[in-house]
Amino acid sequence: MFTLLSYSDWKYEDELVHNLAMEVKERCPQNDLNCIVDTAMYYTHLIQDPMMTLFSDKEFTSPKLALTRSSFSNFYFGKGACGAYASFFTRLMMHIGYKTKFVILNVGHREGGHIATVIEKDHYLLLVDPLSGHIFRDSNGHMADIDTVSKYWNNYYKHHLSAKYEPSYDYQEGWKYTNWGKLGAISKAFYKTSVFFIGKKRTDNISLHYYIVRLNKSIVFITSALFILSVMIALRLFRPEVNSLLEYLANRKNQRHHNTDN
Repeated sequence: MFTLLSYSDWKYEDELVHNLAMEVKERCPQNDLNCIVDTAMYYTHLIQDPMMTLFSDKEFTSPKLALTRSSFSNFYFGKGACGAYASFFTRLMMHIGYKTKFVILNVGHREGGHIATVIEKDHYLLLVDPLSGHIFRDSNGHMADIDTVSKYWNNYYKHHLSAKYEPSYDYQEGWKYTNWGKLGAISKAFYKTSVFFIGKKRTDNISLHYYIVRLNKSIVFITSALFILSVMIALRLFRPEVNSLLEYLANRKNQRHHNTDN
């Protein structure tokens, strides 16, 4: 039952995001990235802002709250802040056809103070802030690379922020694309293993969240396969008991027919 419900939730969420992606593409027939990002950001907030306004301060005790992926935590419960907005935007851009990365920003000498997103385009990492809806652009209106934003923050970018943007998210204290400390020793060991095999630079540029989003479908099917396998193993281990039960039920059925005939 749990697997069936998980599949149902995943299918609904995926179809919703897919339909939004089709809507974005229809509104941007020239496939212009500026148009796509502006429209995707619009729908990210259109979908999530009302629920955030209504339910952010309300309490939910349903197990669904713990089981819902962050990309839909705002949609269902109005919970999530920057991580939820970034996850939803990332998932939407993935359906449109763009690869993205989470940006886990250091703020106030604290790691993981904010989460933003970069879009990979022609070897550039174009920076957007899904929570505030801010899209970083240079003086010519072109989307800006994260390194450029960091380098020219004080000279230009901090003077051209949207009203909802928090100025302390200034890209002056560094950032990373995966929070390797989130799972403690497990994720740190994974990081060290990755550094050993592919090097520190390539490891530091990995954004696991993008691949986790892509694996959601596989996880559902893997879970289903494991459930079916567990049932088959159980039937094999308890075959005598199962056979006895089937034999008992058959005898009961025959007995009822016999009594009816008499």
